[in-house]
Amino acid sequence: MSSILSVAEDGEQRLRAFLADSLALWQVTGTVQAGLAPVVAEIRSSSGAIVWVERAGEDTPFKWFARWRSAGDAPGGVRELRPRACGSLVGLLGAVRDALGVERGSPVRIVPAPEQT
Repeated sequence: MSSILSVAEDGEQRLRAFLADSLALWQVTGTVQAGLAPVVAEIRSSSGAIVWVERAGEDTPFKWFARWRSAGDAPGGVRELRPRACGSLVGLLGAVRDALGVERGSPVRIVPAPEQT
């Protein structure tokens, strides 16, 4: 049983480290820390936004739920009470980016080099 817990704890630590790296990449000043169960990561940005990442239960098709409160919002807002379901890490990153108001930027396109004449 203890090895199962350590695997889960390791996965949660790696998720928090990944989210902290994502904040740095997005140039968002903030912290990522463990939360009280079922929250596996709590993100607090310097702007005042708070994001809670919860692991979904075994009986759902989702991996995580993301709840958040934007800067200046009163506790108990719609995004705090109705979490966004995330079926993958990519979906979770999209939810966190939306919660923190991070611009998506320009997509990268790969095209063949022009023919030289």
